[in-house]
Amino acid sequence: MFVSIPQNKPRIILIFVAKMDRVVRPVFTLELNYKIIPGLVTVGKYDGTHPCITAATTTDKVLIHSPHRRSNATAGRVHWSESNKEIATLNVNQTITCLTVGVLLPDEDKDVLIIGTSSHVLAYQVHDNKDVFYRECADGVKSIAVGSFKDLKTVVMVGGNSSVHGYDHEGNEIFWTAVGDIVTSIIFMDYNKDGLNELVVSSEDFNIRIFDKNGLLSEHVETEVVTNLVALPDNRFTYSISNGTIGVYEQETRLWRVKSKHFAISIHYYDLLGQGAPQLITGWSNGKIDCRSIKTGEVLFKDSMNCGLSGIVEGDYRSIGKTDLICVSSEGEVRGYTTTKSLTNSEESGADQNTIRELLAHKQALLMELRHYDTNAKFNENLFYEPESFENGGVIPASTRLEISVSTNDADPKPHVELYLCTNNSTIIRAAIIFAEGIFNGETHVVHPPLSQLKSQILVPLFLPKDSPVDIHIKVLVGYPNSSQFHVFEVTRQLPRFSMYTLKDKVRKTSGDNYVQFKVNERLQRIGLWINQNFLLSNEIEFDSGVNLCLNFKCLRDNDDMDMVMETTGKITIYTSNVSLAADLVQSLAAYLNITSLDSKSSFPQEEQKLKELLIKLNDVQETKLRLETDVADRMSQIRALIIQAEDSRINDINSLPHHYNELMAINEELIGGYNIRLKNYNEKVDTMKTINTIIQKASRLRVGPKTSNMINLCRTCINNNNVEGLIQVIRNGEI
Repeated sequence: MFVSIPQNKPRIILIFVAKMDRVVRPVFTLELNYKIIPGLVTVGKYDGTHPCITAATTTDKVLIHSPHRRSNATAGRVHWSESNKEIATLNVNQTITCLTVGVLLPDEDKDVLIIGTSSHVLAYQVHDNKDVFYRECADGVKSIAVGSFKDLKTVVMVGGNSSVHGYDHEGNEIFWTAVGDIVTSIIFMDYNKDGLNELVVSSEDFNIRIFDKNGLLSEHVETEVVTNLVALPDNRFTYSISNGTIGVYEQETRLWRVKSKHFAISIHYYDLLGQGAPQLITGWSNGKIDCRSIKTGEVLFKDSMNCGLSGIVEGDYRSIGKTDLICVSSEGEVRGYTTTKSLTNSEESGADQNTIRELLAHKQALLMELRHYDTNAKFNENLFYEPESFENGGVIPASTRLEISVSTNDADPKPHVELYLCTNNSTIIRAAIIFAEGIFNGETHVVHPPLSQLKSQILVPLFLPKDSPVDIHIKVLVGYPNSSQFHVFEVTRQLPRFSMYTLKDKVRKTSGDNYVQFKVNERLQRIGLWINQNFLLSNEIEFDSGVNLCLNFKCLRDNDDMDMVMETTGKITIYTSNVSLAADLVQSLAAYLNITSLDSKSSFPQEEQKLKELLIKLNDVQETKLRLETDVADRMSQIRALIIQAEDSRINDINSLPHHYNELMAINEELIGGYNIRLKNYNEKVDTMKTINTIIQKASRLRVGPKTSNMINLCRTCINNNNVEGLIQVIRNGEI
């Protein structure tokens, strides 16, 4: 492969080749005349038959559009519009954070509308105008999903600031687990192909976690906040990220991903092009709608609306026995699309068209490469007569090789992982392009030394912010200083998970109060293979049978020590003050050794002391909340009495009327001040609960399998009973 860098004025030439074999047009449009909050759109069959578009408006109302309305009843929370008989609104009077529907009640096929606010969750039966349940959620409501989870037939999962709660149809809590950060999305799907649904949760710490009844099953780490998750057929799921990326996972394998300068608002799957298999439909913040292949991510169809999308849903809105794809914009515009018939006569001919399109694209790439070779051949004609043209052209020796190595460097003022690139002859490296996720400010880093400093080697420092494996894709331009064309070498390497830890030269005695200890039934040689694969070591660790091993590491980020002591009996002790690091090491080793159940004992005095202080603070905050609520109740009774007195004065003694209203104004100012205090108190409670749940989540990852879920349940019980000492014992030993 060649790339040309002209010596004169640079030019950029972009070639786009597009081919659409079918055109899709809306089959119906309508206007809701309400501004819709992005991401808060759904469709529910509240009577069990007819779908109704349901969305949250910017005025804290839930809008329900029912073109098949049969009843004129207006009782309950729902109020039908007088100007538009197809639209009803439900006043929530709180900021709506999430919205979904699902069949919740036993022996009923009617959808129940579930509304989440900053502090409550409401399950509401629209058709019968009655509440199913109304629960306060101290941890907030950020995401909701309804479905089956393992042996639970129907459960409402509510994601908050740092935890996930599960409720049955009566509002009773039947599931709870801690999550490391604010939950952004929840879905149910059969992740491991066992025939039962797992719980997939994304959070603001860039993680996608998969839970079963026994705790954490798997984990994916992304580069930014994951904003949306959607389950797909064939045990796959799609995700979107706040930086404009969307992609598809099949278990732990990412099939593809693409990035846009806009961000995805809503994702849905629907067979829009009549191919017999659904495509991925994405609505973007700029109003664009695109249809992609789930397998490859190739764009098959595009459309756009006049403003940003608020949601994409599906329903038989025309009552023809066939569902339509429904797109709702932020300004209330609704467009319905339906499956279009393929322009070909058979599925075989459609597959042939896809093959021809792929071959044409491949042909275009080959023709471009051939042009580079033709240009390069002009320099080869005078190669034997004018040796200096060897370096002026694009020719390099056939034996040229690119060598790459990765190591740690703790000598510089800022320690880092060092990427070393060099050639095996006198050729120089003109530039290096490095693609990686989560390392650079963006995803690409380009190194291009000035002409006076061109060499056959380049050192690139890498600063890894997290302990996760990173794939780096490197493209290196190799040639001579005066070359007008350069050869491109492409190399892919994976950095180990714990690359930012370097092995110390001097072995020291390990001890300390911060540690996690567990036992595995494996030979030390097997554990040594795990260490060699997950750390950057200058020489691989070798184990002597019958001898304990002690390794001392230093973190390149903060110079903290991390020691590992492995005994021949299988007992392993990890000394570190970083609970997250200890948990990552335990989870990584358990995954490598295929351990499904692991118990451990731990001691982290600083975290324990912090947890005690947080629980005391939480107790004080809850007492303050009760006292403030009592004060509000007293003030309300005073207000009612003053209003009655003011009304009496208006009729009997007009001169005393100002006095009563002045008292009302003073009490109103006190209520406003009390509200600000309650708001501050609530925010303190949320932050405290988030920190507590984060500590519990990190401690739970020191165990594996059923031990994890058992520990989390015990922690929940201790918090509800305000049992501080019991909670500390659970974190230390996994049990009381």
